Amino acid sequence: MSGGDRVRTVITMTTAAARDVVLELASAHAPARAIQVVADLGVADAISEHPRTEEELAVTLGVDADALGRVLRLLEAYGVFVRDGDRAWNHNDASRLLRTDDPGSLRSYVRMSGTPFNWGSFTHLEYSLRTGKPGVTQLGAAGWTQYLDAHPDQHEVFQDAMTAKARADVAAVLATYDFGRHERVADVGGGHGHLVDAVLARHPAVHGVLFELPQVASEVTPHDRLDVVGGDFFVDPLPACDAYVLMNVIHDWDDDEAVTILAAAADAGKSRGASVLLVEAILPEGAEPHRAKVLDAIMLAVTGGRERTLRQYERLLSRAGLELVAKTPTATTFSIIEARPR
Repeated sequence: MSGGDRVRTVITMTTAAARDVVLELASAHAPARAIQVVADLGVADAISEHPRTEEELAVTLGVDADALGRVLRLLEAYGVFVRDGDRAWNHNDASRLLRTDDPGSLRSYVRMSGTPFNWGSFTHLEYSLRTGKPGVTQLGAAGWTQYLDAHPDQHEVFQDAMTAKARADVAAVLATYDFGRHERVADVGGGHGHLVDAVLARHPAVHGVLFELPQVASEVTPHDRLDVVGGDFFVDPLPACDAYVLMNVIHDWDDDEAVTILAAAADAGKSRGASVLLVEAILPEGAEPHRAKVLDAIMLAVTGGRERTLRQYERLLSRAGLELVAKTPTATTFSIIEARPR
């Protein structure tokens, strides 16, 4: 083989690989939509502990057996579910995460990904590219919180999804950061309080505060070590605490709104020298693949927020009157950014 032939061979192989990348991305909606629909239908729950045939599953779920088999075959190719015989299906580690009763269940998160709120917003990505505004505004709402308020069924799925997704992340945060150093810890925008509950369970001397919108706060029962405060962090002052945790909160908002939230925490905790703890996926500066880059595109289309590099977070903190103290990675995608009032 001549040198020229070798060059042509390399180019051909590189071109073929490039074609595979483009074609895979262009059709990536197929497995994504397949796992969303399978999660919504409850296929993993129907399989339960024993293999079931496509026909058995079809009767249980009210679907077409052949169509179900073809969708499961696609998911099997991506490592979700495993064939047991010619037309029977069983679980593997990935498909068990789609079961409602699995301790690490992600079913609600996958279902949320397929709701009109999330999937529908992303179909308007071109609008976001042209305007910089979230695609959710093309669904008849002024923004993502307004959309969910108007669609309580999707709001419930969203809240369940955030709780499910946070289980592993909360465990990683608790394994990384010692909340026992604080007397009073606020979980700001913490949904139904899964994070602050875990903090209190691990640290009996800590008192917790859950600060959430009134309609969410009303669904949480306070107790002797947990105060539940309903309010809007854009309008209402935060309660005085020694630490404020904002887990997956700041990435939902644009820079100005993020600074407003951070400034509220800085103001409320200034007299105590409180720590402000952001739990976020930090964008890498380079071109390497990273989950935060996927999340960033979702934020663009759905909420109008964004993922950020550490330098971008540092600039937000500075604008809010906070000083970066530390950045600590956890065992998951997320890191803990700790800041204190200047």
